[in-house]
Amino acid sequence: MHQKSLSVFRHIAFNPHHIEEYVPMQALDTMVFDRFCEDGWVYWADLIFRRNFWEWRGVPCRVVMLRIRLKGFEFSKSQRKCLRRNDDLTVQRKAIQITHEHEVLFEQHATRFAYNRPMSIYGFFSFFSSLMPCYGMQFDVIKNKKNLVATSFFHIGRRSVAGNYGIYDMRESQRSLGTFTMLKEIEFAIEAGRDYYYPGFVYDLPSEFDYKLNFNNLEYYDWWGNWYPLERLPVRDWREEWAVGPPLDYGADDRVIYPE
Repeated sequence: MHQKSLSVFRHIAFNPHHIEEYVPMQALDTMVFDRFCEDGWVYWADLIFRRNFWEWRGVPCRVVMLRIRLKGFEFSKSQRKCLRRNDDLTVQRKAIQITHEHEVLFEQHATRFAYNRPMSIYGFFSFFSSLMPCYGMQFDVIKNKKNLVATSFFHIGRRSVAGNYGIYDMRESQRSLGTFTMLKEIEFAIEAGRDYYYPGFVYDLPSEFDYKLNFNNLEYYDWWGNWYPLERLPVRDWREEWAVGPPLDYGADDRVIYPE
C-alpha cells in the first residue's frame, strides 16, 4: 500500500502472495472460459494469463480484477445519457475480423498515449480471435452509414461476457464512444441472459482504467478465489496524481484496454 492508492482499495481483502501465470492461447469450452474469468485470467493474442501485481508509471501496484453482476443491474443517469447521445449511430455486431479500417482507427487512437503506447492492433488479436479463447465478437459503430468511429471486441462464455479491447475516433471524443461501446456490451450481455460482465482490471493506483469503477453492481476478486462487492467510484481526473499535464480534452471516462 502506498500514498497514491485509491481510497476504495485501501481496506479490501487481497492475497499478498505474488501470482503470475501464463498459458498458450487455445480454444476453450464456454463453461471453461467462464471459470478462467472467475479465477482472474485475461487474454491477448496468443496468451491467456493472470497476475496480481504489476507496476504503473514506475510504481509497484496491485492488479484488481473486476466484474459486474448483471442481475438487477441498472445504468446510471450519466450512462443512460451517453446511450441517448449516440442514438444517431449504427451499431453492427459481427464475429471478430480486423480490417484495414480497424488498423487505421487503432493507429489514430494510439496517439493519445504517452506512456506504454500500444504499437499494433495485432498485439491483441490473431487470425483466430473470433474462435479463441471462445466465440469472439465486435461492435462496429458507424456514423452517417459509412464512417467507422469506434469498435469494441469481446468474448462470450456460457454465463459471462468479457470485454477485451476498445478503440474510437478521437475526433468524436465528445460522444464518449469508449464508454458507449462498453455500455452496449453490457446491454448485449443482459439481453443474452448472462450473469456477469468482465471489464478486465484496474490498478489500485489512479490510472486511465479508473472509469471502470464507475458502475453499479461492481465486484472485485481477492485472488484467493472470492468475489466481493465494491463501492462505485465516480469518474475522476487520474492525471492529477501523476503531474502529467493539464486534463485531456476528451472524456475521462472513455474506454481503452491494452496490455501493460
